[in-house]
Amino acid sequence: MPVIRRREPLIAFGDGVYTVRQVARILRSQGVTVHKIKYWLDKGLLDQPIRRGSRGKPHLLSFEQLLKVRTIQELRTSGFPLQRITPAIRKLSSYLFEHLFDEEWYELEFLPSGKRIAVMDSRGRAIEVETGQWLMPQALEELSDYLRKTREDWMRREVDIEGFPRLVSNAKILGGAPTVRGTRIEASFLAYMVGSLGEEKVLELYPRVDQEVLKQAVAFEDVEPLAA
Repeated sequence: MPVIRRREPLIAFGDGVYTVRQVARILRSQGVTVHKIKYWLDKGLLDQPIRRGSRGKPHLLSFEQLLKVRTIQELRTSGFPLQRITPAIRKLSSYLFEHLFDEEWYELEFLPSGKRIAVMDSRGRAIEVETGQWLMPQALEELSDYLRKTREDWMRREVDIEGFPRLVSNAKILGGAPTVRGTRIEASFLAYMVGSLGEEKVLELYPRVDQEVLKQAVAFEDVEPLAA
């Protein structure tokens, strides 16, 4: 009897496909690491990956999960303890979104409510996640601004790479691989070209890039430039 193999889900064009290592590299300036992402995956904070990794096969994450990683890290940086974030994110990914709010997770504002976490939708309705109690909150300005920026990133399917203003990750271009802003030129390609041919030769071959772009690509990819 033939063995029927389960087909892996198809990935929608323009959604982006990221390995855990790629997400960590894109968000490393915010303090994200491979270990953190794997831990949050194991805790169920990021939902199921596009493909769960196994020996020799990396986890594959979506653009939405990249933004979730960034959001969890932002909550941690803002002082929310992980034991509070964990139940909040889990509920926000299931019952809360399905039954209480119309928006997706990236359209909500996170608020402090004593030692707990609350969320507010675009119409000002707020609820304390752990207790289900409705609130009349005053939004925490920094987190509100952050979630507003996350909504913008979701709509344009692009995230800036902090510390590298000439580079971006756009889910619609090369599956989300970091590229030079406004182009389809992959940062890793430029970096390794510089490492192989030297900066002057690459500038000659690619007049659309400049010295600063090459400098940022090389630094981001941790490539040693060819000695002059």
